[in-house]
Amino acid sequence: MTKRAYQLFNPIEQVVRPLPLLNNVTQETAHPMVPAVYIQLQAEALFGVRLGAVRLSALLAQFYGYRIVGAAERIERVDVRLAREEAETDEIYHNEALARDGLVSAIRQSIPGDVVTLSERLAEVS
Repeated sequence: MTKRAYQLFNPIEQVVRPLPLLNNVTQETAHPMVPAVYIQLQAEALFGVRLGAVRLSALLAQFYGYRIVGAAERIERVDVRLAREEAETDEIYHNEALARDGLVSAIRQSIPGDVVTLSERLAEVS
């Protein structure tokens, strides 16, 4: 069993399945809050959407060295909504150390096909 894990959540998000637990395997980042906010800021800027906690967790596992685990002795819950609201957004958004090849494509694939994103809507209007 993993000693420590993080669980991302959004208090206004309706949870339909258990939220994943993340273990920081590679220690690329000290805490999942900063890369999660970075991913969210990219999703907002590029597509005008907010991603759910489950998808943010999957992207952390895919791009930032976290692993989804089944159980942990200690779980730290991370409120992604609060983290996004309180973050130094300009500093995080422009942090090149958090950029990953393929991240933008993975974010785009996270958006259901029937959702019209802000960028698509703006392209239609232009």
